[in-house]
Amino acid sequence: MTVSSGANEDNPNKYSWNTLQDRLRASVVSISISFPIPFDTESNSIGYATGFVVDADQGIILSNRHVMGPGPSSHKATFFDNQEVFLQPTYYDPEHDFSFFRYDPAELKGIEPRAIRLAPEKAHSGLEIRVVGNNSNEKMSVHQGELSQLDRNAPVYDRNPKKIYNDINTFYYQASTTSEGGSSGSPVVDIAGDAVAIKAGGNRAASNYMMPLQPVKYAFDYIRRGEIPPRGTLQAVFRHMTHVQAERLGLEAAAAASEGVCADESTGVLIVHKVVPNGPADGVLQVGDIMIGVNGAAVPGFPELFGIIDAEIGCSISMRVFRKSQFITVHAMVQDLYEIMPTRTLNLGNCYLHDLSFQEAASGSAPVTGVKISMDATSLFPSHETGQRKVIHAINYQITPNLNALIQVLRSVHRGQPLVVTVKDFHDPRDEAMFVTYFPQVTAPILMYTRSIATGFWAVEPVYGLIGAPEPKLGPALSVDYANLTSTADDSFASRVQQCMVWIETRPVCPADGQYAIGRSGTGLVVDPKRGLVLCSTRLLPNPTSNISATFGSARANATLAYIHPLYPVAFVKYDPALLADIIPDLGLLKPDRRLGVGDPVTVFAGTNSQLKQCAATVSGRQLLTTTPCESCLDQVFINTEKFLLSPTPTPMEYNIGVVCVNDQVRGVLLSLPECFHCTYTNKYFGFDIALVLPALSQLRASDIVPNSVRVLDVEFSCLPLATARAFGVSAHRLQDILHSAPETRSVLKVCRILHIRPADMVSLEIGDIVLQINGRNVEHIDDVACFDCDLVQLTIIRQGRELVLSIPTTPFQGANTNHIVYWAGMYFQQPYHTVLQQATRPVSNVYVFTFTDGSPIAMESFHLKMFVSEISKNPINTLDDVVRVAKLVRDPNLAEFNKRVARNEKMSSGTIPGRDVIIHIVMLNGEDVVKSFRTNDQYFPAWQLRRGPRIDDNWVLEEF
Repeated sequence: MTVSSGANEDNPNKYSWNTLQDRLRASVVSISISFPIPFDTESNSIGYATGFVVDADQGIILSNRHVMGPGPSSHKATFFDNQEVFLQPTYYDPEHDFSFFRYDPAELKGIEPRAIRLAPEKAHSGLEIRVVGNNSNEKMSVHQGELSQLDRNAPVYDRNPKKIYNDINTFYYQASTTSEGGSSGSPVVDIAGDAVAIKAGGNRAASNYMMPLQPVKYAFDYIRRGEIPPRGTLQAVFRHMTHVQAERLGLEAAAAASEGVCADESTGVLIVHKVVPNGPADGVLQVGDIMIGVNGAAVPGFPELFGIIDAEIGCSISMRVFRKSQFITVHAMVQDLYEIMPTRTLNLGNCYLHDLSFQEAASGSAPVTGVKISMDATSLFPSHETGQRKVIHAINYQITPNLNALIQVLRSVHRGQPLVVTVKDFHDPRDEAMFVTYFPQVTAPILMYTRSIATGFWAVEPVYGLIGAPEPKLGPALSVDYANLTSTADDSFASRVQQCMVWIETRPVCPADGQYAIGRSGTGLVVDPKRGLVLCSTRLLPNPTSNISATFGSARANATLAYIHPLYPVAFVKYDPALLADIIPDLGLLKPDRRLGVGDPVTVFAGTNSQLKQCAATVSGRQLLTTTPCESCLDQVFINTEKFLLSPTPTPMEYNIGVVCVNDQVRGVLLSLPECFHCTYTNKYFGFDIALVLPALSQLRASDIVPNSVRVLDVEFSCLPLATARAFGVSAHRLQDILHSAPETRSVLKVCRILHIRPADMVSLEIGDIVLQINGRNVEHIDDVACFDCDLVQLTIIRQGRELVLSIPTTPFQGANTNHIVYWAGMYFQQPYHTVLQQATRPVSNVYVFTFTDGSPIAMESFHLKMFVSEISKNPINTLDDVVRVAKLVRDPNLAEFNKRVARNEKMSSGTIPGRDVIIHIVMLNGEDVVKSFRTNDQYFPAWQLRRGPRIDDNWVLEEF
């Protein structure tokens, strides 16, 4: 590359920097970005950037590739007078960081943008420039600087890239300016207002990287003619090095001059940096080769080399290279670069798969083959085996070089059938893993996205029949081999416990109840083999939309969520008992005659049905379990629950449950609490009396309907020491009576929080009330007042120093066992669960939004999480059915026709994606009213809902609308 040190401007005194903003004001736009799904180098996200008009008649805007993104996207340009137009993502370069958008000029009123001229020839070292853009999303920010380097290699923004785009095979300019995020895509202009480069990135040292306009102008000439610019590749990455560096590699100046490489006419040479395996250059070029010429022409820089490569697609080229102290000539066939650009992605129920791109393959010197796992929000593939740089190499031992091959394999698979998956890391060929996974029984919609070359939009089509129905049952029962099970215990009771241990795996369909769709696994305990009921921690099942499987030895069966207890961290899972032919023993759970007390010796069993661990311990204490909601997710909160502690404290168990026994009788369970992935804390395991869950177990045994009969007092209690209780007015007679009936009691219960505000005329508890008796019996522990099965209870309390007897109505526990989820406009709607109702100041409806999808329309409006919805576009919202009705009402009627036109690759004049402007009225947890408007995106965010029936055997059913 030749670098000039003198200015090229024609009459530079003709212009002034003071008038630059006025001249460019109408030509520079702010671009809002929405990436609805992850694809290639980009994750699903939102953002803001800059673009500028380069053809006002045709409505062509230039910006960065990372602004457009290689996958499905939606963009909106805002001009200086706040007029907004939607953009067509017309073209992005397969390698370089530039892209072209189109808008309909007829949509602009009262403004005539002037095209900014592309003038790559005016760039030179020392040129004073201005970066005109939307720095930090502030419109028309102008930053001054000076071009100081014109032949640096493309910057590497992350040397261990995960989902970050890095440009290759081009020079970059460098200048020190103060522009930051939001200025990507800004024109880098001289005093005449001509663009000499485009802002691409920067670092924290105030160095900004600008992309030269030579490849941009080459592509622009084709784009304005309505054509796709030819782009060739050798599947190799080249880097620029100075002549001094080349001489260190053995290329002496005299020898180079004899081959036409003159140090006085260029700043350096190109060297082969990477060669992608199985590509055209594989076996032809080698890393370290110095490029001398191509087809007899010198190639001192990237423009010269790729000018030839782009013109010779499908042809063989002759390359003169310097290798190991000698000049040799090699030949390679130029490949069409578009052939290795992925243009489809499969959404496998929120698991996104697409062909590995050349861009990412080159970053790891991996072959352009395999199907990349762009994101797995379903835990279909184990997270410890896969990551952001993994490609699927084979499924069921059938090679999957591309998405078509993978789809063919999946069409032969039934739901519930094991999939043997082989994955590889395209950054580390040694990192290969093989594992077994199972396709879930229920998923979010399976969709195929296909890019239209004519418009850049993506057609979205549902894929039916990709995964077959569940296989028919082969025989009356599964065979479980317990012959080889090992245990550290010898007695028969330990053997029975071991056989009742079952491995539970959960894979949620979508976020719900404050939990994201993260799969979990651990141990459950079979508590009723005749009904097929398994007790487990809610840490395994914090999300009610989970697909569940239970593994007994060598047998695996699908299961359903029977019940999540509203008060305690336990859940029940149900499998089909007929599958196991009565081979699981019954532990005979009975209500003990008394609770475990301090000092009681116990035996703890923990493990799986293949290996059981046993240890002796002593109950060392009892206390209230207190948890607080996470501000990020509002995970389940447990109150009015008592735990017991053991000494020695059992080490954290990977199995999530332990069985606490006394004299071969189950007296309690050790459970781990649900884990919040926004918080960092050590998993803790607490003991809970088995008597707490027996009432729910009895209901599950007696009926096929999910229990919903728990009633509570709607207050939170705390323990008050007896000595302090005297100060609150509890008489000595009452205290003696309490100690006589429960000698181990050292406290009484005081109301510390009101969970739900009741009408003023309703008799209720108040903060500070001390509860002494319930229905004439002394309150000995928290279990006496935690939950009830009656509508009214009589309480003896101390209020403001006076003893009162009140009849207090109980209320049904609200928000338990979610059975309906609606997904619309990127938001997940559900009934408010109990923790939300505990925290809400003003729950105005039965519709609650816990989270929304990154990159969704609602995310563009800076919405907060955790909100009640009361109205959408003047339609009152009280139930989830109201949301479904409104979603159908505001659905864009042009959606089907738009999708057909995109699928047919028809050209369009407008960049508007089907959707409607809606107004939403929400109420935050603190009672604050918020009204906002946004535009739906029906193309990339299709609406659907999940429903589940009232029976414990009912599974979730997906309905698209």
